[in-house]
Amino acid sequence: MELKSGTLPWTKSCFVCGEDNEHGLKLKSHLENGIVVINYVPRDDDKGWKHIVHGGITMTLMDEVMTWAAMLEVRFACVSIEITSRMRQPLVVGQSIRVEGLVASRKSRMILTEAKILSEDGVLLSSATGKYIKMPADKVAVCKDDFVWDEDSILPTDILDDAVGS
Repeated sequence: MELKSGTLPWTKSCFVCGEDNEHGLKLKSHLENGIVVINYVPRDDDKGWKHIVHGGITMTLMDEVMTWAAMLEVRFACVSIEITSRMRQPLVVGQSIRVEGLVASRKSRMILTEAKILSEDGVLLSSATGKYIKMPADKVAVCKDDFVWDEDSILPTDILDDAVGS
């Protein structure tokens, strides 16, 4: 099934997208022509050094889009088992960035993903590859009620076989 472009569901608790996470980023991922995208301007709270975004935040953003890419591929909640990244240029607080994630290939149980962070003018700032697997079914059951969506977003049941209401 070809997925339409639009805002992906989010959660209550996630550090990246959780609407109730008081310390989180509260970002929403979007699906654009098969690519998972987050647009973001890093906050002062995201820095490691004086003006540079902490590498952990950089990795977290790439993990988020790669997780969604894997989930859309298998229509099931997924978790990362390995991520490799390369920081090519520092992300700077206040700089508009675009984070993109997609599936590179699929091998039996493992989904191989790629992500990149681009500056506003398209310069590659960071890249990553990731390996993802389906979340164990008993863990999915615990997470199901954490999904949130609105009338403008893609419904979890339209993209995940294990989503709310299935």
